[in-house]
Amino acid sequence: MLQSLLNNVESLSPADGHILVVGDIWINRVDVDEDDESSAALLQHCSDAGLALAIAGHGSPVTVVGFVGDDELAAAIQGRLEHAGVTTDLLHIKQWPTFTDAHLRLPTEPAEKLDANGRRLRRHKDERALPIDGMSEYEAHFQNRAERYLRNASALVLVDFALGSIAEPRALIYVANQLGVPSVSVLGRSATKTPYANASSSIDVTAQPSAAATAQVLAALSQIKAAP
Repeated sequence: MLQSLLNNVESLSPADGHILVVGDIWINRVDVDEDDESSAALLQHCSDAGLALAIAGHGSPVTVVGFVGDDELAAAIQGRLEHAGVTTDLLHIKQWPTFTDAHLRLPTEPAEKLDANGRRLRRHKDERALPIDGMSEYEAHFQNRAERYLRNASALVLVDFALGSIAEPRALIYVANQLGVPSVSVLGRSATKTPYANASSSIDVTAQPSAAATAQVLAALSQIKAAP
């Protein structure tokens, strides 16, 4: 499975000055008909993919990196991103469902969700970690892709809703800082804020409606563009 991911990454060449959006992706199921996979409401929120669409809608080139499942929801996400002109690098996890907003409402019990290294495990509806041998290889590959795309990025947006996509946020922020790329962290419920302390700016979207949170992220990016 990992080799199939490696075969795809070299084909992506984001435009110079693109905005790189990495992190948790999920589908909004609250207001969407279960049979309507094409509904725009699926991604009208502050997930990795949702923010990428909002940024692209304001005319900026965008690259998105994130995990999705092996299902029709993943295809719906990829199709909508590509239709909007977003450069899309999604890691498809075989035999696993794409996250939905239901996963964001799971109870948080850190003692039951830490691996041997003290890191939070990925979650889905029955609270199991992703059942993939060598998951650390996927995490490392995710990190390597993101670092590669930072080389010609104008900004980095990290999206963390405690679903476990970004294994080493400190490392990504460090690379961004070394390259002079400003970073914006977007943190939802249960996200740990400490690893994002060195980001250029941080936005807690826990208590905000999706539209207001998205507007705040866009405003932060506008300030970055306006900075000398």
